Amino acid sequence: RTRELGIMTIHVNISQDSLMAKQLLTQMGFTFVRRFLELRLDLSETVLPEISKICPRCRPLQPGEEERLTQLQNRSFTGSWGYNANTVEGIIYRIHLPNCSPEDIILAFDSDKPIGYCWTRINFWKNKTPGGGAGRIYMLGVDPDYQGRGLGRQLLLVGLSYLKSKGLRVVELTVDSENKVACALYKSVGFNLWTSSLWYEKRLD
Repeated sequence: RTRELGIMTIHVNISQDSLMAKQLLTQMGFTFVRRFLELRLDLSETVLPEISKICPRCRPLQPGEEERLTQLQNRSFTGSWGYNANTVEGIIYRIHLPNCSPEDIILAFDSDKPIGYCWTRINFWKNKTPGGGAGRIYMLGVDPDYQGRGLGRQLLLVGLSYLKSKGLRVVELTVDSENKVACALYKSVGFNLWTSSLWYEKRLD
């Protein structure tokens, strides 16, 4: 199917503990290319400021802003390993998945321009907390023109405060082990490593 679509590179993500998957992928000509860290934070032990004090110009995504979010996301992640440019249709689809809502996506603004976002998710099927769910920082992005100003940290704290307000005690996220800036940010807030996943790659002739 990938050949029919003209795709030249295939990526497969597996658990670090899946020995059979490693053997199978190696036999099929895949090579290991990247390690992603799975981090976890106990919100019950984390003191967070009020959302309004963290990022005054932050608010949830509003209906009709999907295209602006798409453009911001693509600007934020252009050049990142494994990232493919998103579409408005793709964004709309993800927003309307079960347990998803526009209010889970927090935008930061400079005047009327969106300059960063924190996309959170609540996984009710993960019984990791007494509330029956676990929060997730799904994506955290900042416009390249505004990076290096502490906005990413502000948005992360806003996202964590939002998830805590929903009664969640555990928050998880995934980060590329080679993204040292992001890893340092998450560690500074209190996230700890609990496992990792491996990416394998195969290029088609």
